[in-house]
Amino acid sequence: MDISIDSRTIQPGQYFIPVNSGRKYIQDAIDKGGRLLDVNLSNYARQYRKKLNCHVIGLTGSSGKTTCKDLLSSVLGQRFRIQKTQGNQNNEIGVPLSILRADHETEILIVEMGMRKKGDIRLLTQWLQPTHAVITNIGTAHLEFFQSQRHIAYAKAEIFRKQAYWQKGARVAFLNTSSPYFELLADKARHYDYDILPFMGEDKPDQNVQLCYQVGRHFGLSESQIKDGIDAYQPSENRLDVQRIGDVTLINDAYNANPDGVEYALTYLKQYQGRKIMVLGDMKELGKNTVKIHQSLASLMIEAGVDILMTLGPVSAQINSESMDVLHYQDQAQLNATLKAELKEGDIVLVKGSRALKLEETVAYLAS
Repeated sequence: MDISIDSRTIQPGQYFIPVNSGRKYIQDAIDKGGRLLDVNLSNYARQYRKKLNCHVIGLTGSSGKTTCKDLLSSVLGQRFRIQKTQGNQNNEIGVPLSILRADHETEILIVEMGMRKKGDIRLLTQWLQPTHAVITNIGTAHLEFFQSQRHIAYAKAEIFRKQAYWQKGARVAFLNTSSPYFELLADKARHYDYDILPFMGEDKPDQNVQLCYQVGRHFGLSESQIKDGIDAYQPSENRLDVQRIGDVTLINDAYNANPDGVEYALTYLKQYQGRKIMVLGDMKELGKNTVKIHQSLASLMIEAGVDILMTLGPVSAQINSESMDVLHYQDQAQLNATLKAELKEGDIVLVKGSRALKLEETVAYLAS
């Protein structure tokens, strides 16, 4: 279905579902040629899901969800008609919208599922009812809202639930043996009769590749089809998006940041040759260990070959090292100007930070 919840972007013929305060924009949507669908979004999507005959992949994890979703879409798209989560719409609004994008021609629906607290994944799973579950990893994202990393694993395991009465066939769980709490997740999956297909890798990028091969083989793709899909992968906006700005390579990963995501980005950066500059904004929602977690990143940066670190925000200002030049900023405009003046031919720049830091503005400034 062609659905919109935003009257500002409604196109003629689109269905408009008013969400939250959206009712006051109904006439605006109709005036633009939209068709009113006056329903509760989540309830409507839950009922609509029962009509779908496609495979449904629910994908969650502490980091790398959007990258894995886009990779799997590219791989499975070599053979199947795919629908997927658009961008990072992985919450109580985005998941229903993702369900409604599928139709009778869809063969595989890939839906990213995010969480901030216990119960979030359970709710999204009740609507989505995935036939295939993917957990990329268990990290420390949103640790502020959990007692421990183990509790994060339990919350992610909410993706496993009793099969709905209207569902047929075996369900499959793809689990990362390289990630903490694999056995906990596997036990939860087995309890609800999921078949388990494990994957692993030397580092996070390799784990993503191995996941693609495991999922691809499961759906009957050849090795060459899987490789072609990986090679054709296009990242979502602000997600490890490699750009050329003159003679400088810019790796734009500014959408969000958590410790596992930073580690992934640094592993990606490691493959490049040249002077490496990292721009890091504060990571949010890490709880009482926030400063310690930020400081622990220094060793990963050194291993990745970072020559200059520029930070934005009061917490990342706690990172220091004698093995690289470290510059701290509280003012983004000052950071932007200094960074642009510093750039030299052949530099590689990685930009990473939580949404609140708006580091996509730094990317735009460099490109201007």
